[in-house]
Amino acid sequence: MNREKMKIPAENGQSKIEYALLISLVAIAAIVALTFLAPQIKALFNTASSFSPAAEEGSDPPTTDQILADFQSRILAYYQKYGRWPRTWSPYNFTDIGLNPADWSQPVNGLYFSPHGSEVGIANRLGDNLQVYVNDLDGKTLKLYDGWSIWCPVDKPTCYYHTVADGNEVDISTIKVVEN
Repeated sequence: MNREKMKIPAENGQSKIEYALLISLVAIAAIVALTFLAPQIKALFNTASSFSPAAEEGSDPPTTDQILADFQSRILAYYQKYGRWPRTWSPYNFTDIGLNPADWSQPVNGLYFSPHGSEVGIANRLGDNLQVYVNDLDGKTLKLYDGWSIWCPVDKPTCYYHTVADGNEVDISTIKVVEN
């Protein structure tokens, strides 16, 4: 028998429900993705195009949080583009993410920043006259010994004292550099 002769109604109601469910699934996926990427998106909007220490003479140096956010967003962008983390050795640890290593050879606010694969290291240098202190999540002040680093992974919302391990979490906003 022919459909026209039988006058079978079209299934418009069911297709509209399926369409609405599909749109809902896409919206939920977008919300989950935005939640995961919120720190990186925020960093992109809150940072200038480059926080190179040589970017603008005479202007206030960027804060540690700003520099860290810029490094992390660059590392994440590299990973998203190439499907792997940037290299860990110099000079490629800087050039892979679009930075000039010479611009980062001197401290910014008394700190040296070093991208290292999926992490950013923050340290002072052996033999300088600066001491770095940071608070752990319980408020206890920790001294960053010469040659040690604070590690800030791109895929975690916190930074770590000396090694990335449970119990070593620190509040990066409390970092202080004191001259001897």
